Amino acid sequence: MATDQSLLHRFVISQLDAAGLDRAQLIRDAGVPDWSMTGDDVHLPSATFSRLWEIGEYRLGPDVALQVARRYELSSLGLYDYLFASAPTLGDGLATCGPHITAVTTNHRFDLVAENENESTLYLEMLDGDGRGRDHTQLWGLAAVLSRARRVVDGPLNPVRVSLRQAAPTHLDGFRAVFGSATVEFDAPTDSITFRAADLDLPLTTADPVLAAVLLPLAAALPPPPTLASAWPERVAAAVDKAIEAGEVSLNSVARILRISPRTLQRRLTEAGTTWRAELDRARSARLTRAVSAGSLPLTGTRQAELLGYSDAGSARRAARRWSAGSHPARRLTF
Repeated sequence: MATDQSLLHRFVISQLDAAGLDRAQLIRDAGVPDWSMTGDDVHLPSATFSRLWEIGEYRLGPDVALQVARRYELSSLGLYDYLFASAPTLGDGLATCGPHITAVTTNHRFDLVAENENESTLYLEMLDGDGRGRDHTQLWGLAAVLSRARRVVDGPLNPVRVSLRQAAPTHLDGFRAVFGSATVEFDAPTDSITFRAADLDLPLTTADPVLAAVLLPLAAALPPPPTLASAWPERVAAAVDKAIEAGEVSLNSVARILRISPRTLQRRLTEAGTTWRAELDRARSARLTRAVSAGSLPLTGTRQAELLGYSDAGSARRAARRWSAGSHPARRLTF
């Protein structure tokens, strides 16, 4: 079961309380045990954290996660915050987010990826969660990272781009107040925030090499970040479908749909224990299986090639033979 440190709950509850919600009732309605509000190293089910956001939205409006993130207080998350704040530069601080995420949650994973020489992106993945609770949790996570960073750099800091899997809201005022001039993309394939590479060299006003030397061994003893065995293959399958419909199926075209570089896409799949070729075959065979099951059109060789994004029926036949020899869903299909 995915869990979150009660430090997260305490901070959010304190901010919702300050915004006018009754603390005791909030704790009861969210199912937060009273005993978890004190003491260290207390973990609660991640569903409880999502429930807090759902209650917050119901009573305070759809911008609740942004409102709370804007008031982020450094040290609210203990070791996790101190690791960030004691780093020499913003880039070094952000680089601590991923390896030490289990200091606060087993339900998330952060990954800082250099997309090109001009931009680096911090991706936030959630393993277990859905609905508005998930939307608010992810938005809070990215906005809190930015708010925390602004506390410790000397000067303005605006990201290049913020990508969110949630649907676009009716009003964007809250997003503009937090993310400034950044481009905000909704219905995106990932939840992520992209910074200029030059900004990652900004020194932190709280840099403390002595403290960092003390904290890093403690952080190294934490469990490793959670794995993401299925998230990227599922997204690749959806992107392959879009690429086929658009008439261009390649590593580059799928990476464009996912708004990442081809190199990053290959790295994500390697982390998930698979490859681009394997996932392309898997997505195509699943697409063919769905078409056969639907039975709405006669699947001639030409139609099958079109359906799978091949230039000719011969290529589609060779793929089917390859699947028949393996374990793909289309292994029993013939042309």
